[in-house]
Amino acid sequence: MDVVTAGMHQPHLPLVGLARKIGFDLALPLLDFAGPAPILVALDADTLVQPDYLSALVEHFLSTSAGGAVLAFRHQTGQTPQESQAIRCYELFLRAYVLGLSRAGSPYAFHSIGSAMACTAAAYVGMGGMNTRMAAEDFYFLQHLKKTSGIASVTGTLVHPSARSSHRVPFGTGKSISRLLADGERAVLFYQAECFAILKDWLALVAHRLDTCGQNIQHQAEAISPELGKYLHQAGFAAAWEKLRKNSRDQAALLTAFHSWFDGLRTLRLIHHLSDTILLRKSREESLPPLLEWAGLEQLCDPDRQLALLRTLQASDSC
Repeated sequence: MDVVTAGMHQPHLPLVGLARKIGFDLALPLLDFAGPAPILVALDADTLVQPDYLSALVEHFLSTSAGGAVLAFRHQTGQTPQESQAIRCYELFLRAYVLGLSRAGSPYAFHSIGSAMACTAAAYVGMGGMNTRMAAEDFYFLQHLKKTSGIASVTGTLVHPSARSSHRVPFGTGKSISRLLADGERAVLFYQAECFAILKDWLALVAHRLDTCGQNIQHQAEAISPELGKYLHQAGFAAAWEKLRKNSRDQAALLTAFHSWFDGLRTLRLIHHLSDTILLRKSREESLPPLLEWAGLEQLCDPDRQLALLRTLQASDSC
């Protein structure tokens, strides 16, 4: 089985997605598609991996039908106490968001970490290859993989992304660490649990109203939250739903098509809409304990214990 890792050092790279695309695209003609599925792996030059990293990936793809994969991760500690505190806060933010998506029943409840993702070469070709975005290329890549060939979690190993700060891209880990170092933990505010509760009710509503017209579903969504209704109106849900119904052979296909339309990006935009209107973001101290309680977990307040809990939980979860 061929395993190709696209690793890179990025300080002066204008397009992160372009670097991954160049590496993956150059590898494709050299791979043997006749045997076990070749694997393409994304990795940054300053990310550390464990000795079982490659063997865990090979074993994973031999036992799953999903073409895409995400790996469990733990950020490296910072070079200073301030950097360590900053990366702890940012990793908690990432994990809190995925926890909320998971408990809400979203199929996009997985982390989008550029150095903790992989796919088969066939899945890569099938989705049209890597995008060339300057930032969030990993988010869009995994979202597209989820729609076209599925995402599953690799177990049995960990990757350790860097805790470095950076101003290279407008958002993401490096930018967030820079902001946290400059402004303290208030620089990264968390989504409230009620945002994910609304998302959960919305996804459940659609799943139980597959035989209903779009206007009716949108009207019922307004009863869940007026702001949810406003967001769906802005997103053109009712018209989109009628097209999905027309082009779906049965209810199972319709639900799949809905989740392709209401994808990770539209989910994030809904959470942002709610957070910008009725459920303003709060500090970790204010937001995370209620989220843990809503998710059915121990309502911890200490950030180290919160991080340990979520790392353990999400390392064992599968997509």
